[in-house]
Parts: sequence; C-alpha cells; structure tokens
Amino acid sequence: MTNVLRRLVMAVALPAMTALPAVAQEAPFHGTRAYMSLFGGTVWDADATGHFIVEGGARVAPHLLAFGNIGRFNDLQPDGPGSLPASYLLGGVRAELLEKRHALPYVLGGLGNAHLKPSEQFMPDAGTDVTASLDTSDVLPALSHSNAFMYTLGGGVQVPVTAHWAGDVGYRYSRIAADSTLSTDPLGTNTMTFGFGYRF
Repeated sequence: MTNVLRRLVMAVALPAMTALPAVAQEAPFHGTRAYMSLFGGTVWDADATGHFIVEGGARVAPHLLAFGNIGRFNDLQPDGPGSLPASYLLGGVRAELLEKRHALPYVLGGLGNAHLKPSEQFMPDAGTDVTASLDTSDVLPALSHSNAFMYTLGGGVQVPVTAHWAGDVGYRYSRIAADSTLSTDPLGTNTMTFGFGYRF
C-alpha cells in the first residue's frame, strides 16, 4: 500500500471512529422505551445447530423491560437419525444492570411453549434414504408433533451503534420438557447469540 493510499484510509477511518461514540451518546440507554431485535446463534452442545430469535420488548420500570420472542432451533438432536426442529413462543423480563457509556449489560428470564416436529430418517448400509418408501407402506409409526413447556435464562451486553441502532452479544440457556417418546430427559441447549436491533 502506497503512502498516499495509507494516508487516505486514515483520513477517512479516524473521523468515522471518533464520531461513533459521539453519536451513541446522544441517546443514552435509559431513554429506551422499547426495542425490536433479531438474533442468530449457534447451540454448541448440539453439534452446532442454528438458533434464531425475533424479539421485542417494552419498558415497565426504570431498569426492567418485559419482552416476548418467537424462536426456532434447527435441530435439537443433530447426531441422531432424522431431526428434531423446534419453534417456540416465549415471554419474560429483562433487567438492566450497571449502565456504562458505551455498553449496557443485562440478564433475562422467560417462560414459554415449544412446538416439536420430529422426523425420522432410515438409511441402510448402502447409504440410500428409504424413509419415503417406508412412510408410504405404513411400516413406520407416525411421529406426532407435540408441545412442551420451556424456559430460558441468560444475559448479554447491548452496545450502541447509532442513536437508535444497537448490537447485542449474549448467552442463553433453554430447557424444553420434551415428550418421553422423543427424549428420556428434558432437552437443554446453550446458545451464544449475536443480534442487532432498533431502540425506540
């Protein structure tokens, strides 16, 4: 990289980096009345299955927000034959901790209902998937969808990007009381979440 190009990059980057904290200071976190966020994450104890969340919340007290979300686990048993995706609705509270100028840590907890949609896959030694053939011949018992109680606990840090937009990184533990025909134990997941949202 030539000296001229290096100077040009510095001339553009330095003002942008110094302007970002100034913009973020214009709207402190305690002024947030509500938020909408989209999260994505990886469940590390389930062979890296995806976890997606759409969440919205509103302030109910100075450091407390009520929230609701819609989420989906792509597969809660990726190491077995077939798959076990789960969609859920959940509501809870989010408590803000010590507010810093450029970061807001929080903890949260919620209760909800998960809808489990299991599917089986049968592949004999030849490696050919014969599930569809067995389904049409009524050899396989039908796997029923089911609903189960779930709860989530977690926390994270929200970081302002502009006056109204903020990034979010956090951790969530979810536990689903699955039907005994799907799992002998409740299903637990550990997820690192990365989100981006709008603050009103």
